[in-house]
Amino acid sequence: MNDEKSLYFGITFHFHQPVDNYNSVIEDCYQKAYLPLINSMLDHPQLKFTLHFSGNILQWFLDNKPEIIEKIRLMARRNQIEIIGGGFYEPIYAIIPDRDNIVQIKKLSELIERVFHLEVNGAWLSERVWEPHYPTFLRKVGLKYVIVDDNHLRSCGMLEEDTLYTYNTEDQGQTIRIFPINEKIRYLTPWKPTPYTIKYLKDLANKNGDRLVLMISDAEKMGVWGTTHEICYIQGKGHQEGDKGKPFIPTLFSNLIKNSWIKSITLTEYMKIQPPKSLIYLPTASYDKMEEWALPTPMRKKFEKMKKKLENDENNKECLQFLKGGFWRYFLVKYPESNNMHKKMLHVREKILQVEQALNKINDKLKVKNIKMKVSQAWEEIYKAQCNDAYWHGLFGGIYLQFLRFAIYAHLINADKIIDEITQQLYSGQKNYISILPADFTKDGKMELLIESNVINAYFNLDDGGTIFELDYKPKSYNLLNTLTRWIEAYHDEEKIQTKEIFIDDYRQSMLRIRFFENTTTIYDLESNKYKELGDFIDGAFQVLKSQKENKTAIIELEKKGTINLLTHGIKIPCILTKKILIEENQILISIHGTLENLFEKDQEFIKALKLINIGIDLPFFFNGDPSKFNWECSNLKVLPNQDEFKELLKTCEFHGSDFTAKDESYDLKFSIMVASNTENVKIGKYPIITRTYTEEGYKDLYQGVSVIPIFNINGDFEINLKLTII
Repeated sequence: MNDEKSLYFGITFHFHQPVDNYNSVIEDCYQKAYLPLINSMLDHPQLKFTLHFSGNILQWFLDNKPEIIEKIRLMARRNQIEIIGGGFYEPIYAIIPDRDNIVQIKKLSELIERVFHLEVNGAWLSERVWEPHYPTFLRKVGLKYVIVDDNHLRSCGMLEEDTLYTYNTEDQGQTIRIFPINEKIRYLTPWKPTPYTIKYLKDLANKNGDRLVLMISDAEKMGVWGTTHEICYIQGKGHQEGDKGKPFIPTLFSNLIKNSWIKSITLTEYMKIQPPKSLIYLPTASYDKMEEWALPTPMRKKFEKMKKKLENDENNKECLQFLKGGFWRYFLVKYPESNNMHKKMLHVREKILQVEQALNKINDKLKVKNIKMKVSQAWEEIYKAQCNDAYWHGLFGGIYLQFLRFAIYAHLINADKIIDEITQQLYSGQKNYISILPADFTKDGKMELLIESNVINAYFNLDDGGTIFELDYKPKSYNLLNTLTRWIEAYHDEEKIQTKEIFIDDYRQSMLRIRFFENTTTIYDLESNKYKELGDFIDGAFQVLKSQKENKTAIIELEKKGTINLLTHGIKIPCILTKKILIEENQILISIHGTLENLFEKDQEFIKALKLINIGIDLPFFFNGDPSKFNWECSNLKVLPNQDEFKELLKTCEFHGSDFTAKDESYDLKFSIMVASNTENVKIGKYPIITRTYTEEGYKDLYQGVSVIPIFNINGDFEINLKLTII
């Protein structure tokens, strides 16, 4: 009788790239990680692997690298690999409708089956985000198992040894097998020499030989992160201790083969020979770091301190298992910009559903067929916009990577434009239109005002200073308000925030936010947020006085009654602030009226004090092209002192002038601002919106847009007129 201990080892690699990532980045990953990893697998036919490819990276391989497709096909033919499915564009299942989950999962499964002739049984969870209702829709698409983080099981009170087995879970009578990922292996590979992995597996092996250690790794981790390409594939660059400099990946694979007690297996094979250990129910969860990142920044700081304290407390260390962070969906609260993209997706997809309902009433079969083709194209744009990478932030840039946000908006605006085409066909209407829609767009229980046309979408947040938070220029599928606010993060140094080495915003970077400040305040003070706000209009709630359409023009009028506080004089000036906005074609005309209640008409000190107050109007915008091809001009420019570098768009400066025009040459797009007022001493300031962001490559200063602020001195009632033009 053989009493040697053994176990099963499931090696799984995950290949993914965000939708519309730069081709050069994907090519770099291919050369450093994807190709050498697949080659190493091919060279070790005795080992079994489970692979996951998101649909867009698999399609990239099909379009650009047919040679790697042939290598994967060869492994499939010799029964060396299994390929698991999931959402085609790697969505977080929890935040998209089940209908879309089902379509995306089917789309990827069908591609895998068509290209590799493999049955798809397993589901990949994007960022390992799990919610208890998943089994119902996963079973609807024929999937039999799902991979979850072992953190999910620990939060139920299970021990490490419990995570070495599979389980059944259930929702609405539908069951699915749960495969827990092994955390320890994740930290060993490729960071430690291969003997560490072998020893760890040896310690877990048992006489029954029924345990499964599931290793999951991003393919990019094996070649792209830091120096991992050298560690994993270059002779002499591997770990010296234990591996004697041999490359990690082929050395690990060879050592696994040498140790016959390690039984290499795919997950479907394991499921067929080993029954589930028991029934379990898992709470909403992700991996522990993700749950930490999702917490609001103040609570995340407290959480990190508590976690570190427990890690160093030998008597209470076991309590760490029950220290649970936040909830993935909270990223939509933590970052309003994330919520904006998500709710835009829901808003546009609702339009598609309405189109589909309208099609049921049409008898013209040819017309219906043509429109359905366009509907299908619109859905594809929606699915691409559901790619998870831009919606959150942790160790990776995520929402801070502006080109990822731009891609989301581009696909959503593309879908919106297709709907415009369909609507024109359905109702034989004019191509040009404009609409005004009150709606709870952000789903926070408050009404926003959405102005939409065939040229521009302008969305107003009435409760946040009557500001514009999205401005789409549809001819170029371009959201000019794809800015990101300089939010405070847990990794920011508190002292650097206090000394203004790191700039933090108090309010979202939106258009038409009104600031009142002393006239000694410079654009540098506004950039660093080192000034005193004198008014209560900056984030106050505005009332809608007028909302009407006239032909192809939308007109709205917003009002707020508030006060301007003269801090130096200890008095408050009642003020009625009105914003009149007219939108037509590619132009937005804005009139801002301020009516002051003069409490001290004959008080000369009051009149002098009034002249010390300036008003500034935030007009941030975002360009997505190559920053070296950004430029700007002013027709009557008069530069203020000490502005040597004012010519660059991404440099801070202020100047006297009545206009500002910026151009993104990469997209051949211009954004111009014309200024007129009855006030004195008009000037325009601008500064780049730069976030201090921590990524896997360390701290980075990331460009998030440009803030332009026309500044006016007020000495009584005032009227300011702005004209914004997008070409």
